[in-house]
Amino acid sequence: MFTRCCSILVHMNNINSLVTIAVVNFQPVLDGSRPNKVETLKKIERFTMEAVKRGANIVVFPELALTSYSGFPPEAAYELSEPIPGESTSIIQKIASQHRIYVAFGMIERVGSKLYNAVPFIGPTGILGVYRKVHPAKFAEKWVTPGDSYPLIQTPWGPIGIGICYDNYCFPEVPRIYALRGARIHLNVTAIPQFPDASDYLDFYVTMLGARSIENNLFIASANMVGRQGEFTYFGHSMIIGPKPGKMSYHIYAGPLGREEGIAIATLDLSWLNNLPMGVRTIFEDRRPETYIHLVKG
Repeated sequence: MFTRCCSILVHMNNINSLVTIAVVNFQPVLDGSRPNKVETLKKIERFTMEAVKRGANIVVFPELALTSYSGFPPEAAYELSEPIPGESTSIIQKIASQHRIYVAFGMIERVGSKLYNAVPFIGPTGILGVYRKVHPAKFAEKWVTPGDSYPLIQTPWGPIGIGICYDNYCFPEVPRIYALRGARIHLNVTAIPQFPDASDYLDFYVTMLGARSIENNLFIASANMVGRQGEFTYFGHSMIIGPKPGKMSYHIYAGPLGREEGIAIATLDLSWLNNLPMGVRTIFEDRRPETYIHLVKG
């Protein structure tokens, strides 16, 4: 069977329709104000194994899960960085290989003198891709070199897209780029705190991800930090959100978790994405990219 997905033909017979995804509310280990990568990596291993026991195929951790997002001074970023592949990805790779699981987690990637806010996607056969945050927040990520590409991760469930936090909330082009290339699953690897001057960030978080899922016909697996790190407190609420079959609305398939560490897990039937209401069904066919020149003028 063939179906038209995101302006391309996808051969559904060669893609698994059922996938179980786990998203993790996670707090890195800090020794005072210093990230403890060794102990944090052990926590990542423990949560991964718990997800394995619960039948997960894919496990998603937050942005910069290995180091914390705001629990270190910018000048410490280089010392906390690693190449990919490197020591930490090798440890996760062994687990992925042994248990036939796929893991995505945030870390600081070092390439020469450049540092990236990165997410390696690791599977049983190795590192399947690395996403580097394209839109680092200037107020908080002065050490980050922006990424410049949108790698499509090939999996048994079809291609998967990845965006990091700000990429997904404020730049709708990011999930759209992946959707146009056939992705039906998108990872939101995030570290979104409760800012002191805003009381509605949870509403913002759910609303934006719900909109991204509906307008792109994607399931979005979102993993967020919890707890206090430096000047910020993270509100968690990791969840899996996606279009509601046959409806012009979104549905939360797992979570949202609260503000404590934990795992939300859901088994998704990707064939549901073929059951679209009329208002969504022709979005990709109705696009007029030739009129969007102002989007790329800078």
